Amino acid sequence: GLDTCTRIMAGVDKITTLFTAEKQRQSTRGKAKAKGTGKADTLVEATVTNDDDGDEQYLQVLKTFDMTTKFGPAMGLSRLERWERAEKLELAPPAAVFQILTSMDTKGTWANCVWEGIL
Repeated sequence: GLDTCTRIMAGVDKITTLFTAEKQRQSTRGKAKAKGTGKADTLVEATVTNDDDGDEQYLQVLKTFDMTTKFGPAMGLSRLERWERAEKLELAPPAAVFQILTSMDTKGTWANCVWEGIL
């Protein structure tokens, strides 16, 4: 078979076809992450069943979210606001973070990122 560049040069494929195929692959990956298939989601599911030191594990998930720059700036927003912003921008934030903040942090003690009060 011909490699991709040769196929484009020969006029067999158009370059826009390649971009469309890549965009579809990226879109599929993002949807899988949004549905809760990430490491953080697995950690939360395991923690829900084994609640020995759950708070520490939840905090680790939240800290990881805070330190992940792909979800945008963390300062000036609560974790939930940042998660909702990332979701709106289709950045596939971990579903586990939303689950922790909405159902496990009833007092709002984990609402702010780790940088709040430090910087």
